[in-house]
Amino acid sequence: MTNDSQFTLNIGRRQALNFSVSALATASIAPLANTAVASGYFESSDPVSVLRTLHRMRGSEDGRIAMGWLKGQRYGVVDGEITPLMGMVTGTFARHKVRDDGAVEISSFELAFYTDFQTGDLLDTLTIPYTGKTVEVPRLLLGPNKRTIRPVFHELMEMGGEVGRTESETAMRPVGSTRLERWLGPVTVKDSNVWITEASSAKLVPANPEADKVIYSESVTYKADYEDVVNSDLPTITSTMSYTGITSWRPWMQMGEHSGHTTSHALGSKSFDVGGLPDDYRAMAEKYYPDAIKDPAAILDKIG
Repeated sequence: MTNDSQFTLNIGRRQALNFSVSALATASIAPLANTAVASGYFESSDPVSVLRTLHRMRGSEDGRIAMGWLKGQRYGVVDGEITPLMGMVTGTFARHKVRDDGAVEISSFELAFYTDFQTGDLLDTLTIPYTGKTVEVPRLLLGPNKRTIRPVFHELMEMGGEVGRTESETAMRPVGSTRLERWLGPVTVKDSNVWITEASSAKLVPANPEADKVIYSESVTYKADYEDVVNSDLPTITSTMSYTGITSWRPWMQMGEHSGHTTSHALGSKSFDVGGLPDDYRAMAEKYYPDAIKDPAAILDKIG
């Protein structure tokens, strides 16, 4: 890892929350190192310490449901030219648990919406500039699912085909096998701030040989105040998030053989109450998924 400063921070006996895009998988990496969870310090070279701090940045160690939201824009990229396509606003509702070995168990689901690039209004249809087709734009309820994030700086996972997929999941990617890589870090400390990045890259090979392969690569960087990081009495850390992503054309876009891909950027934060979510996102969620936004615990309880 590369840091502006190599450091050890005294943060006491804490556990931390983390969010990852990885799913249940068989990891082709070595067993976890025997690193103590309650080590009483944070060190950028220790993946258990880094994951625990990221855990607190993303949510809370006291078991509350964290609502992480992002607002941004998505563009098409063809022959090096960038074309605005749509806005996006998304929220992930997650409950986390830190295991004794430093791994983090996450139960979560996501509510996501695509919006007009200029006005921010919810899209029902979108005319794709490259094909001229007008396609239906999905509103997405992804999950719930449960996964475990290992405290390692790099891992490679191979995942088989999925069963019992929802309509939202089918709109985003076809059934198939996936090769996923995940990175924890880098960690940066500068002046009064701490940044931790988590990134992943995946390639999905569809079970249907006539379907297109799907790739994505994305990263989320969490930023928090140094004084909060070193305050062991805080169960959660006030933080902000920045997101970047590259993806294949989604199935719902009906791009066929057209070459190219999409790229996205977004900013966000977290809340432990729906009142802390962006007003437009909350209004969309309350209209289309009222039960989920009213009682996210009921959805997460389905998977334990």
